[in-house]
Amino acid sequence: MRAQDLDRFCGLPYCARSMDCADLFVLVQRELFGRAAELAGTRPRPRRQADQAAQLVAHTAALGRRVDAPQDGDAVLMLDSGQSTPGHIGTYFFLAYEPWVLHTSHVIGASRMHRLHELPAYGLRVEGFYRWN
Repeated sequence: MRAQDLDRFCGLPYCARSMDCADLFVLVQRELFGRAAELAGTRPRPRRQADQAAQLVAHTAALGRRVDAPQDGDAVLMLDSGQSTPGHIGTYFFLAYEPWVLHTSHVIGASRMHRLHELPAYGLRVEGFYRWN
């Protein structure tokens, strides 16, 4: 994967109704990897963070198996600060010899690429990486 391939997914405005982290993940899976991801697809999504996390965890089995060594396109499940259940998802990429995560949230305001090691600065902790079966 090349960074240029991801440019069109960066800067998409966050919208709780149409472009949250799950929407971005599904879009990237479909357009870059040809996968028909179904992930927390019901609308409207729950408003409370704990309810969103419960819905995401309920769909974790659809992601496939947990892996220790992620590859491009793998799901990255994350916990928001103070949460005990992962309620945030992104897509893993290895670019320019570094691990990156493409994700979006109301905190960052639009879809962005962040180095994996930068996530704690945004109140995020990685729960794990998941690969499609």
